[in-house]
Amino acid sequence: MALIELEKITKVYRAGEILVTALESVEIRIESGEFVAIVGPSGCGKTTLLHILGGLSRPTTGSYRFAGEEIGRLPDEALAALRNRKIGFVFQTFHLLPRQSALSNVMLPLFYAGLDRQECSNRAREVLAAVGLSDRMGHTPSQLSGGQQQRVAIARAL
Repeated sequence: MALIELEKITKVYRAGEILVTALESVEIRIESGEFVAIVGPSGCGKTTLLHILGGLSRPTTGSYRFAGEEIGRLPDEALAALRNRKIGFVFQTFHLLPRQSALSNVMLPLFYAGLDRQECSNRAREVLAAVGLSDRMGHTPSQLSGGQQQRVAIARAL
């Protein structure tokens, strides 16, 4: 069973009176452990595809299975739980909370997963250490370099 299977995925946006087809009949099969690059010219639907793969957007038509489960039409709450437990994001602009420390930024999704405060702290400290930020856990994003902010975002995704 593939980790990710898309069959005939189409995404159509409405821009006023105009319908814009961002994806048309996309088919992808990604096995667990496989590395995949999504490349193409500007405007070809890469971001739209990534939003669908990450459960941030829903396809207009088609089937999306994650680990064998049809998720393209999951209720919002179930989709949010799946994202929290199975899908990690590292956004281009990082989306770190500006007034929170690196440690707090990494702890946040663990809180949403229902872990107690101490377990959140332990796991966040462990993953921040793994990305080389043991000495920066108490720093806010504005006190970190761009590369350090990126590593906080990676740690949060992990």
